[in-house]
Amino acid sequence: MSLLRRLIRTEALAMEVRQADCEMKTEYGVCYCKGKASPAAVERVKETLRRARPQMLLDSSYFVPWLFPCRVRTASPVGYTERPAVAAAKLCEGKILILVNGSPSAMILPTLFCENFECLDDYAQPAFFASFLRVLKYGAFYLSIFLPGAFVCLAVYLPELMPPQLLFKIEAAERATPLPLFAEMVVVILLLEVIREAGLRMPQTLGHSVSLVAAIIIGDAAIATGLMSTPVILIAAVASIAVFVVPSLYEAATIFRLLVLLAAGIAGPVGFVTAALAVLLALTRVSALGVPYCAPLPFPKAGISQDGVTRRTYRTLSARPFTIWQKRRKAP
Repeated sequence: MSLLRRLIRTEALAMEVRQADCEMKTEYGVCYCKGKASPAAVERVKETLRRARPQMLLDSSYFVPWLFPCRVRTASPVGYTERPAVAAAKLCEGKILILVNGSPSAMILPTLFCENFECLDDYAQPAFFASFLRVLKYGAFYLSIFLPGAFVCLAVYLPELMPPQLLFKIEAAERATPLPLFAEMVVVILLLEVIREAGLRMPQTLGHSVSLVAAIIIGDAAIATGLMSTPVILIAAVASIAVFVVPSLYEAATIFRLLVLLAAGIAGPVGFVTAALAVLLALTRVSALGVPYCAPLPFPKAGISQDGVTRRTYRTLSARPFTIWQKRRKAP
C-alpha cells in the first residue's frame, strides 16, 4: 500500500483496510481510484468480501470463489501481479485491487482476455516491435491449444490434405510404434505435464535442470525403444513450450489442449470444430462485474483498437485516457 501511494500521489486513490471473517483475522485491503472505478462495482466487491467466510486467508486468490461463484471455471476474469508499477497502472484504468496482509500478490479485477498478452514493458518499446510481440503471443497461445488436435485430425482422418513427403515420414515412424497416433499424443502430453510438475516441486536450483534432463532422456529413450514416434514428440513439445509465452493462461490452455485433442481424436474434423467452438464459447461466457472477459480494449469499440492486438505509440494512447467502465458507443 505504501508503494502504491508513492506511485499515485493523488487524493483519488482510496485504500480501505478490513479484517476477514476467519479464524486468523487476516487484514485485507481494497484499493481503487475515485472517479475512475465504478462505485457500484466497488460496493459490490466490498460487500462480497465482507460476507466471505474463508477458513483461512493466505492470499487474495482465496476470495475468487466468493467473487465469481462457479462450479467449473475454465478462465478466471481476474489477474495477479507482484509489481507495484503494474498495480498502479491498473488502478489508473479504473480497476479494483485486493491486497492481503503477508501476500506479495495483488488481485486485479476485472481483467480482460487481451490483457494476458500485454505487459508493462510493451510501452517502453517501439510500437511496431511491441505489436509484433503481441501477435506472436496470440499465435503461440492458439498454437498450444489447437496444434496437437489439428495434427491428429489431419494424420488420422484427413491424410490426403497433408503433403506426401510429410505423410510418408509420419507413416514410417508410426509403423514402428505399438500405440496408435492418437494414444501416443495423449500419453506424451500428459508425460510432459508430469515432468513440468516435478520440476516445479524440486528446489529452484535443481528444478529447471531436472525438467530439461528428464525431457531429453525420456524422449530419446522413447524414440530409441520404438514406443513413441518422432513427429508426435515434436508436436507435443512445441505445444507444451508455446503455452509458456502466456503464463497467466497456462491452466486454461492446458485444459483446452486436452479437450481439443480428445475431441479431434475421437470424432475427427467434426470433433475438432466442435471443440474449437466450445473453447470460444467458454471464453465469451466469462464476465466480471458486468465487464465481458473478451471485450475489446480500449473502449469505445473501434475498427482497429489502438491498444489491442497491435498498438499505437504511447503519445497517441495518452491522448485518449482509458477506463474499464466507460460506456461503449453503439455501432453505426
